[in-house]
Amino acid sequence: MTDPELKTQNCHWLSIPGVADARGQVNFLAFDEKVGFMPRRLFWLHKIAPGQWRGRHGHRESHLVTLVMNGSCLVHLDDGRTKQTVTLDDPGRALHIGPYVWHELTDFAPQTAILVIASTLYDEAEYLRDYETFKREAAARLT
Repeated sequence: MTDPELKTQNCHWLSIPGVADARGQVNFLAFDEKVGFMPRRLFWLHKIAPGQWRGRHGHRESHLVTLVMNGSCLVHLDDGRTKQTVTLDDPGRALHIGPYVWHELTDFAPQTAILVIASTLYDEAEYLRDYETFKREAAARLT
């Protein structure tokens, strides 16, 4: 499967290596230069109620590697200039979301589980939860 081209700044796909045999498949991710940062925090989304969303914010500092462990969802990306929607549906492919990218996850298939690897510890002050504030700060970075 070919990954859709990412037009949103500060985002790129990561191919997650794996092997398969008659017993099934295993994928693995080493915390090396491919990830681009040393992880400080892991969290996962699961048991998401039908019709719900997650995210709807940006970060001033955090880099996130987001991958689906089971199921699928849509990820809406916005760097302040370009908006794009991609599908997470392959455990062999992760989405790296950098700072100043507004992101929202929607349209979760039943039993979806999402793992997120973050470059920072949780700090509410580095979150951009108001979209207008995000747009102002993102625009200021682009000038």
